[in-house]
Order: sequence, then structure tokens, then C-alpha cells
Amino acid sequence: MLNAKREHLVNENLRRANLKRRRFDYAVNQKVLKKLHAPTKMGEMYEGPYNIEQIHVNGNVTMQLRPGVTERINIRRIIPYHPPT
Repeated sequence: MLNAKREHLVNENLRRANLKRRRFDYAVNQKVLKKLHAPTKMGEMYEGPYNIEQIHVNGNVTMQLRPGVTERINIRRIIPYHPPT
């Protein structure tokens, strides 16, 4: 009885968390913003935009920071760049 109730709570929490997730497929040559690790209250939260060089199957992308310098980063630490209109 207790295990079934606990399992139901875990499944319900996972369902609720998954509703908040956004699906997005990144593409090569797409521009992205990199989230800063510890932004200040009034400071910048993101830096970029950077071009995606390569997409890996394990949830990482390689992006070009500047000519000759690349960084491999998880997709949780980037967001798509939408230029201001």
C-alpha cells in the first residue's frame, strides 16, 4: 500500500515536471546564447550569440566562441538566439 502510494507520487511529480519542458532541435550554423554560471542580479544572464559547429548524440553541441576556439557544452546550458526585430 505504502509503496504504491509513493510510486504514484513519484510518477505524478515526473509528469508535472515534464509538462514544463520545451522540445527544441538544434541545427548546425544556428545561433545560440550561452547561460552564464553565476549571473549577478542586474548583470548579464547570457553571452553570445555563438554558431553551432557540430551536434553530438549525447546532448552536447560544439560551438565556435571565436575563430579557432570551440567549446563543447550541454544543451541545458544554451538557449536559441532570436535576434531582436
